[in-house]
Amino acid sequence: MTRKLIFLFSLVASALAFAQSVEGNITDKENKPSPETEILITKENEKFSAITDENGTFKIPLKENGNYLLEIIKDGVKTYSEKISIKGNFKKNIQIKETPVAEQKIEGVTVTAKKKLFERKVDRLVFNVENSVASQGIDAIEALAKTPMVRATDDAISIAGKSNVAVMVNDRLLNLSGQELINYLKTLRSDDIARIEVITTPPAKYEAEGKSGLINIILKKNTNKGWNGSLQTSGTYYWGRPTVSTRSGASFNYQGNKLSLTANLSTGDNFWENRSYNYLSGKNGYTNYWNTNTNSTNNYRYKGGNVKAEYKINDKNLVGINYNYSYSNPIEKGESITKIFNDEGLLDVASNYENKNKRNTHNATAFYDIKLDTLGSKLSLSANMMLNNSNARNFYNTITDETISTFANPISKYRIFSGQADLEKTFSKIKTESGVKYTRIKNDSKFNFFNIENNQFIVNTDRTNTFFYNEENFAAYASTSFKINEKWDAKAGLRYEYTTLEGISMNDDNSAQIKYGKLFPTAYISYKPNENNTFSLNYSRRISRPYFGNLNPFKFYTSELEYSTGNPYLLPSFSDNFEFGYVLKNNFNVTLYYNYNKDNWDRIQVVEGNLKYNIVKNFYNENQMGVNISYNYNKLKWLESNVFVNGFYAKSKSYDHSAVAAPSGYGANLNIDNNFFLNKEKTLTLMLGFWGNIPNRSGNTYFYGNGSVYTGMKLNLMQKNLMINLYMNDVLNTNRSKGIEYYPAYDVEYFHKGITRNLYLSVTYKFGNNNVQGATKQVKFEESNRAGGGGGN
Repeated sequence: MTRKLIFLFSLVASALAFAQSVEGNITDKENKPSPETEILITKENEKFSAITDENGTFKIPLKENGNYLLEIIKDGVKTYSEKISIKGNFKKNIQIKETPVAEQKIEGVTVTAKKKLFERKVDRLVFNVENSVASQGIDAIEALAKTPMVRATDDAISIAGKSNVAVMVNDRLLNLSGQELINYLKTLRSDDIARIEVITTPPAKYEAEGKSGLINIILKKNTNKGWNGSLQTSGTYYWGRPTVSTRSGASFNYQGNKLSLTANLSTGDNFWENRSYNYLSGKNGYTNYWNTNTNSTNNYRYKGGNVKAEYKINDKNLVGINYNYSYSNPIEKGESITKIFNDEGLLDVASNYENKNKRNTHNATAFYDIKLDTLGSKLSLSANMMLNNSNARNFYNTITDETISTFANPISKYRIFSGQADLEKTFSKIKTESGVKYTRIKNDSKFNFFNIENNQFIVNTDRTNTFFYNEENFAAYASTSFKINEKWDAKAGLRYEYTTLEGISMNDDNSAQIKYGKLFPTAYISYKPNENNTFSLNYSRRISRPYFGNLNPFKFYTSELEYSTGNPYLLPSFSDNFEFGYVLKNNFNVTLYYNYNKDNWDRIQVVEGNLKYNIVKNFYNENQMGVNISYNYNKLKWLESNVFVNGFYAKSKSYDHSAVAAPSGYGANLNIDNNFFLNKEKTLTLMLGFWGNIPNRSGNTYFYGNGSVYTGMKLNLMQKNLMINLYMNDVLNTNRSKGIEYYPAYDVEYFHKGITRNLYLSVTYKFGNNNVQGATKQVKFEESNRAGGGGGN
């Protein structure tokens, strides 16, 4: 009854305020009324919409006569589109007729059938974001969190539990990593995303670097000219803490006849606290121990911007540039209490530190695309450049029966340059891809170390060093994909990469030169007997090159008793990956997988008397097999749920006497995301979810189980131009990291707990023509991911 009164009131008000309108009835393919169907009418930058009542009736008042675009959206899918001309009151009755084809044009009218939620392509799994109501009105990070096999937070992105994932936009790799990547993805709105592709075994076209796979975000195509923009702000509140984390951003898009522009700005001030311990206990007759408790804080302050431009010279030639800039100056503080017991007796140690860092990063890319024919053949040329400068000022105090104060000034300058050419040639049933790429990486690191005595800074030449690193990569690839028949598709490729690298440590006159060339084959085959079933079988070989900071052999002292060091003889690790996939009715996905990892590397801890250090080593091989299961439930109008389960068995074997492999065993990850729609328009949503994992093992580490519950509300107002999200993360305050590392003479138990329970509020306002995407092309620049990060896989 209330709905009828509201509907009647809106009709009366419209008649008084506007002199023209569109009204009518919507029926389904059985000619029955179609309630809760959205009718959208647009003209340039103006939008008008209504929801049909239980009788399928609607009426939309308009400000003026003219030409409009009328669209019908049912369950988040556009099912009808027509251009109409309005002069006064306009009546239109429409019957929705779903057809099995994706798009069909009938006398100027476009009818689009409902797309699938999941699709299994020959080399990737596709999640159609635009068909998921729960994935609307959020940013790209939140949309990734609802994608099968993907877990995304404000800290990291992983696929099936594997981190260091590379992200592409429109098949072009983003030349961003770490927090810079997260900040950029938060400027993308899910309403602008058509689909997200999860590529667990990347084809030969992409770099062989990385074992975690790729994520490809495909934006909706530009269909309208004009401009739009958005403003975003968010804040995170921590109970009982004196500060909050904040983030603000703005974006602008322009689409003209030939020129497309996109610009983003963001700034933030993130706060973090961490409580941890590291307990080393002797075994096998050894009674020594080294127990450390630490409390630390981190204030990560940053600002950055991105500008992309594309110019369409003509129908066959497109040129563009992309520039990213980021600046951060984090401040880290910490205090530790350590108890050391060995043959020399018991030693109590207190230490503290304060680290300040300044980092500037410039990324520049340029590309030129040439269409060769009407079949889709294309030649792409691109060049990339990355410049990174960092300068830190770190103060340390070590307190025993005396206080020793030191100052470290690490300065790093690294440069990455690359150029590549990619050719796509399309024939009637066969598509070929081939290309070449050259990359040069240069890093100059200086580590200046001082002892502080009587407030005087005295250079410690034994702990001061300069490290030069140079690397060159040459790559070439070729692949072909073809349709065997209506049910079978296949793809195969081969990539060759040749690497030369040299590291020189000036202080200890230490150098290392390594050269190697490797082949990386890929193969895929898929079988689709009907619309409800798809099978696939994939294979790929991958490489994981060490972060070049892990190759620096010099000792980085964090106290008088502890330091970390790199390994100039560290080798890359390789993996062979097999997958068998099955998709049922486009919303249930199962993937069986097996991978063999050779020469894996990680940091290990070593104790020698009253000195402890960690070093990166290749020390183990690993076999892992498992199953991924993803399911989307949307049978009820008021609920959409996404469930992901990853179960696996892992067995590691150590070939280095300094580390002991963890016992083989099972592990599992679980992620459940529920979205409850609280009104018929689905503009008010309650979110409730859980993620967790049972104990698992890898290398020489046993990881304890972990889990977290989250909840929140999502509100869309002003025809989805104003979006308000309120989340509570880690409701039960259970999220932490805990594990045990195994060594011959001792075990190390570690624990980390941050302020994971917090309240997060974000507000986004969009204005202008929301159908404009701006410049969307990205240029592949995989090497930028190796510029940062630490040890580990």
